[in-house]
Amino acid sequence: MTTANETEATIAANPSAVMSVAEARIASIKSGLIGAIATGITALFTTGLARATTAPLDAPDTLLSWFVNLAVAIASGFFFGVTYRYIVRQDDNLHLSSGAVGAFGMVRSLAIIETLWQDAFTPLLWLLIAGESFLWFAIARYTLDFAIRQDWIQPLD
Repeated sequence: MTTANETEATIAANPSAVMSVAEARIASIKSGLIGAIATGITALFTTGLARATTAPLDAPDTLLSWFVNLAVAIASGFFFGVTYRYIVRQDDNLHLSSGAVGAFGMVRSLAIIETLWQDAFTPLLWLLIAGESFLWFAIARYTLDFAIRQDWIQPLD
């Protein structure tokens, strides 16, 4: 991990190494778009799988509910992508990157479980919802990690 003095020395030695505010915003938007695409594709897969199997997940049955489900996945992935870029920064701290997946997955699954818990006590359904949520954001995380390694996006300095 670099100290503030090392960062200031790097900036003084190479002022072009620092991202401008506009470049940082563009990088955040790119991160969000990558997260949105990854999460959207994963949501289509998990929803289609739930629809094709006898899984107790609530799969959308109308075109409108498919679009709403996909829109929620895309928005969640976008916000995850932007947030993930700020979380990982320049170090390789697995706790931070895994914690981001855990936090986003837990919030999404608990919000859904909160709406369902009064209907029936169904721990299997709750586990499937949590698993789907963690899968969405884990795939988005690995997609963003790949994009960072390929220099498609830059983590925050």
